[in-house]
Amino acid sequence: MRVAIIGAGLNGLACAVMLKRLGVDCVVFERGKGPRDSGTGIYVWPQAMQVLRFVLKDRKFLSRGQPIEFLDTHDKQGRLIHSQPVRADGLGLPAPAMMFLRTELFRLLSDSLEEDDIHYDMGCERLENVGDQVRLTFTNGHCFDFDLAIGADGVSSTTRAFVNPGLVPHDTGLVASRGVVAFDSPLLHSDRCQIFTSHHSRVVTYPLNKASSLRYWFAAYQHKNQPLLDRQGLLELFAQLPEDLLRMMARTPEEDILTHKLKALTGEGQWFRGRVVMLGDSIHAMLPTLGYGLTLGLENGFMLAQALVGHCDEGLETALKRYEIRASRRSREMLQVMNDFTQLYYFEPEGEVSPARLSPIVQRFQHLAQTTVF
Repeated sequence: MRVAIIGAGLNGLACAVMLKRLGVDCVVFERGKGPRDSGTGIYVWPQAMQVLRFVLKDRKFLSRGQPIEFLDTHDKQGRLIHSQPVRADGLGLPAPAMMFLRTELFRLLSDSLEEDDIHYDMGCERLENVGDQVRLTFTNGHCFDFDLAIGADGVSSTTRAFVNPGLVPHDTGLVASRGVVAFDSPLLHSDRCQIFTSHHSRVVTYPLNKASSLRYWFAAYQHKNQPLLDRQGLLELFAQLPEDLLRMMARTPEEDILTHKLKALTGEGQWFRGRVVMLGDSIHAMLPTLGYGLTLGLENGFMLAQALVGHCDEGLETALKRYEIRASRRSREMLQVMNDFTQLYYFEPEGEVSPARLSPIVQRFQHLAQTTVF
């Protein structure tokens, strides 16, 4: 079986490595002219760490990230509201959560592939099911046939327009700014994600490297169709938060702050059509409320690999249908939990973020952690 993966983001690369580990011939096509190894930080939950452990063969990659043991929620004065262990008792998770520089994770995955496994400057323009194959046509005019195409091309997916044209990204009403900076403070700990809530907004920060005090921060707020805030605007919006958070953002060079409106997808409808199938943000892009997006995409990739390698029927349709049933149900359940977190953090009256409101959502999230692919 020859498989084409459309999109060389983290999920596309991980899916390619997984399939090759299992003996499946695959190639990755990327619209961009080079590796998509820019950006800031990326959070990986224990569920996905186990997928990466399978994909990357050994434990050496653990040294490239920073373990995260707790998710702490604070009020705008910095007082602790709620603390959630990442590996709560009873879940039996044999892996930590980790925070990585996105560039580090790109390198780890791309280095696990051969140079000719990834083709850049190859934007997929059209897909067509032809008998028991799929024909891909690219913007440079090249055309190739494969046994299966996997869409891992993100929120603006060309593949989704073929598989599920009725599913389009929706504006969540939120905007996020992200940055990475070397910053040390007694307020900020090296073993946890810390969330500081404000009125319909919040600042989240993770350690990236304890030794160098490198830290990732994420600031999100309602955009209300107004111009997006620059660094000074962020400092004014969050002026009531602890001073050290403001100093952290102020120390981040303006040109290194990435800002964009947040869009999302529901994952509703079909996940495959003929010989084309979807995974990750291409079909169920979620808000980075708890940083679960990459983890869910890696779960999708593992489910799909299981379905493709383990099916016994002559055709692929039953394998893809089984994948769709499993992955779409889990994704919708996780999206609902994340949506409930998002509603509480960004759209309910100030002061509603409390242990009484957070605990039931956290319990649902932990229940879902018990039913992951690992």
